[in-house]
Amino acid sequence: MKRYFTNPELKMSSVILFLSMILFFIANVFVQRLYYNDLKNDYLRSVGAVAARIVEHNPSLEKEIMPLVTKEISQEDQSKGKAFLSQYSLTTNLDNGLFPYINETSKKSNYFTLLIFIVMTALFLLLNYLQYAFFYKKIRRLTIGAKKVVDGDYDLTINENKEGDLSKLAVSFNSMREIIKNNIGELKKEKQFLVDLLSDISHQLKTPLASMVVYNDIMLSKELSKEQSKTFLLSNQNQLDRMHHLIHSILKLAKIDAKAIELDREKQSLNETIQEAIDSLESKALEHRVKVNFIEKEEVNFEHDRLWLEEALINIIKNGIEHTLEDGEVTINLYENPVYRRIIIEDTGEGISEDDLPNIFKRFYKARTSKKSDSVGIGLALAKSIVEAHDGIIEAESKIGIGTRFTLTFLKF
Repeated sequence: MKRYFTNPELKMSSVILFLSMILFFIANVFVQRLYYNDLKNDYLRSVGAVAARIVEHNPSLEKEIMPLVTKEISQEDQSKGKAFLSQYSLTTNLDNGLFPYINETSKKSNYFTLLIFIVMTALFLLLNYLQYAFFYKKIRRLTIGAKKVVDGDYDLTINENKEGDLSKLAVSFNSMREIIKNNIGELKKEKQFLVDLLSDISHQLKTPLASMVVYNDIMLSKELSKEQSKTFLLSNQNQLDRMHHLIHSILKLAKIDAKAIELDREKQSLNETIQEAIDSLESKALEHRVKVNFIEKEEVNFEHDRLWLEEALINIIKNGIEHTLEDGEVTINLYENPVYRRIIIEDTGEGISEDDLPNIFKRFYKARTSKKSDSVGIGLALAKSIVEAHDGIIEAESKIGIGTRFTLTFLKF
């Protein structure tokens, strides 16, 4: 029973009921006092009249009569009195109307009792109405809120700042509303994500497919030499490689953004992950004659998925290599403090303009100052999604002709 008394409504109704019962008790005491006062008055009138008449006719009986009036009479005197009155048919079986004084007192008592009954009944009905009106008002608010949620309106909030089951119900309703709102929002985002993804894929594949169709038509409709056919076939091969890389990268990005993969995060050396990314790009660095420097100040251990984080680092380092002139450098710094772990990847490349810098992490965005024409513009977007999936932050700074710096920060929680 104690758990229900945490509800303020039950406490209030219990207090009101208790006060009503006290009021009812006081009214009864008042009526009974009036009733007893009337009985005393009736007693004094009737007994006084009889005693006065007896004493008037026989004064010598005064000393015998007064003790019978003022003191408790004996059982014998009671029996004699009843026997005497019964000779005149005065018994308790007679109607109250034959006892004029008792009849008047009884009527008064009945009237007061009826009045108390009417007043208390009206009071209880009013309190009952107000109590249930209070409950139904709150329930109707929840009903209206539920209907609005069904209709797609999620802005209604049920405010209950008291303890008790109704407040818990209101909190549960608000939580349910937020969950439904978030789920609907996520469904809309997923739908828009699929639309954007299909649009991106069709847009990016349109150009290489059109080129391949043209090359095939030329080879089918014209007589070409072996060298010419080989040139067209190589062009088609390049387009196929580009499409393969594009589709592979888009699927990776889609899996990350849609949270369709679960990162296998383990506490392991971040130094080794960076070194493996550098090693996988060794041939590209040699091809572009760019030196990659990894400055290790200390061993840093970090809970991460090595394969996916390596993918992000490869895309960022590769971007630096491809946009750096010959004999340039890409420098990687790793350090840790009590607040965060940080990787800084800095190149001495062509740089990115201030207009392009805010957009470089968008899918398929190509900087207007970029000299790399065959880029599909998805590597940095993929890197950003992977870093954020590791609860990290990626930032970029750049100056034209000086270089670009990428900062990956992983906060310690």
